[in-house]
Amino acid sequence: MENIRSLYNIGAIFRTASFFGIKKILLVGYSGRKAAGIDELHEKVKKTALGGEKDLEIKFLDGPVKLIKFAKDNKLKLVVIEQDKNSVKIGEWMPEKNSVLVFGNELQGCSLKVLKAAEEIVEIPCLGKKGSLNVSVATGVVLGRQAGLRANSGGDIHNQHSG
Repeated sequence: MENIRSLYNIGAIFRTASFFGIKKILLVGYSGRKAAGIDELHEKVKKTALGGEKDLEIKFLDGPVKLIKFAKDNKLKLVVIEQDKNSVKIGEWMPEKNSVLVFGNELQGCSLKVLKAAEEIVEIPCLGKKGSLNVSVATGVVLGRQAGLRANSGGDIHNQHSG
């Protein structure tokens, strides 16, 4: 999660990630921090996560450059969830093992650095009038898609990270 403002959204994402079996969460920038520069989870995140944070390995990264380096160093595919001219629709997307799924800021989306470094950009198509989803809802849609594919393929989509 890159620079997610709402601590309650982050908590909801933790709960959703735990439900879908995600193992690791990357908090990038100010996302979820107790205070600036402190690698400790804010209490409001825990309140909404309802214990989901206990099922996750949580790693704090200072910014997009550290996220990109983490993905490269760990041989993880960087997949950005974003409305973008270069995106593939979620229905056409085939999640891969060893990927980092990046969800951006509620208003500005992902940083340009992360978008440029992305190996794949996935979009949830808008079929109605409101042009965006809450980031926690978007996370649920994406992780639900993955879970459905994993269930249909005998469970071989693993090692997903959410960033």
